[in-house]
Amino acid sequence: MKQFSSILLTILILTATASSSLAQEIIVPVSDYPPWRIVQNNHNISGINIDLINALLQKIDLKPTYVVRPWKRAQRMMKKGTADLMNGLLKHHEREEYMIYLEPPYKTKSSKAFYILKGSSTKIASYEDLYKYRVGVTLGSKFFPRFDHDEQLKKDMGKDAANNLKKLELERIDTFITTETVGDYLLHKHGYQDKVEKADYIYSKPLAVYFAVSKKSPLAQRVPELNAALKEMVDSGEVQDIIDRFLENTQSIQ
Repeated sequence: MKQFSSILLTILILTATASSSLAQEIIVPVSDYPPWRIVQNNHNISGINIDLINALLQKIDLKPTYVVRPWKRAQRMMKKGTADLMNGLLKHHEREEYMIYLEPPYKTKSSKAFYILKGSSTKIASYEDLYKYRVGVTLGSKFFPRFDHDEQLKKDMGKDAANNLKKLELERIDTFITTETVGDYLLHKHGYQDKVEKADYIYSKPLAVYFAVSKKSPLAQRVPELNAALKEMVDSGEVQDIIDRFLENTQSIQ
């Protein structure tokens, strides 16, 4: 009987250890959005947001497991609880139904630019000019409130910004919107500097960008720790240092 109890205790300890190990696996879905998220060959993952996730989780002794998924599907995973953490998110009420946004935001500005073919008749000097054109957007992405909720615009859904860039080249759309740093990076990376340019109108008002945790994730129990670690990273300048360092390292592309 004593031997049986010892065996049972060992099994319980091993089971608890295995469960604890599984609970520590933080699933982070990512899609290509350079230079913030760079996905090469579906497994080589880097970028500013990746460095930020690694740094944040390291502070509470956790490690991420990255899975490559389209942006829209990544959000569905967060809703179901099959993913734990994302960043690069704007705050919207529908997302708040299934995500807990970490505070503070790690960025307070995220300019959104519209890209057009050089030499084309497309002219965008104000928001109102957008109504004349077919505007490429990324499925599942948010850009700024007026644009996101404007049902009068002719929006053409694309897989990602790189896909919209190709559609613009083929004149399937007249312009596309993306984060300015992303658009500029893609233009130089793919050699479109002589073909594509930014329109005059750029949305550059303050726009907060966040980390978020799935409400169905075990990680939700550690939100206070994550908030404290993130605040320390923002206040100390660590977040800005990571952003600046990465952007400096990619200047050679431009």
